[in-house]
Amino acid sequence: MTAIKRFGDLSMASSLFRAAVAAQEAFGDVPGSDRCGFHPSSSVFGQAGHVPEYNSFSGRDLERIRVLSDGVFAVAMTLLVLDLRLPILPARTDVQLWSQLSGLLPQFVAYALSFTLLGTFWLAQHTLLAQLDGSDRHQTWAALIFLFFVTTLPFTASVLASHVNLRLAVGLYWLNLLMLGAGIGWQIVHARRAALFNDPDAYRLIWRRLLLAQTLYAIAAAIAFLSPPAAVLALASAQLFFMISPRLPWAT
Repeated sequence: MTAIKRFGDLSMASSLFRAAVAAQEAFGDVPGSDRCGFHPSSSVFGQAGHVPEYNSFSGRDLERIRVLSDGVFAVAMTLLVLDLRLPILPARTDVQLWSQLSGLLPQFVAYALSFTLLGTFWLAQHTLLAQLDGSDRHQTWAALIFLFFVTTLPFTASVLASHVNLRLAVGLYWLNLLMLGAGIGWQIVHARRAALFNDPDAYRLIWRRLLLAQTLYAIAAAIAFLSPPAAVLALASAQLFFMISPRLPWAT
């Protein structure tokens, strides 16, 4: 009886296995099955039996870069407003309240400038991503480095707001803008080398726009050697130019 019972268990297990295989084939879960729309020779893994490197399929999802960029920019732009705080002691008269609000002018200028700058870089990032057919590991890391400097702008903006009369504060803020430009530039250069652009002209237009922006930011920051507040106003003027975005005479 024991032998018969064991034989019955084996027969049941064999039947369950055959049923599982049949279900997998029906739903296309068997590796190599055409029903699941996947074949080793048509994927990133190359020919059947080939073992790829990790880097060959890492960071290829362009949509995840877009989603992460939106989230990081949203948080950074929200953090900027935290510097707009009235003194702890409440105002008891209109005159006192007006005095406290007037004292927030440097913080508000830094907030408005930084918010619009982040908006400009967000637009630049999405413009670039819209011109790419895909991504790879290096492109993804270039985007991550760029986003790192997005997260540091609230700090440098806070330093600028608190020390608007100091050249070092303006220099630190400009350095943050330079690193943001370098992050975008790295993405542009690698995308061209990796043939990720879907339009050959897009590289030239985006690169030229980046160089123009960084040149204007550098000139504005250099004014800090004469007057740091004037440099901040120059940065605001440069930013206003990109917000209006007039058609340049040499643009095509």
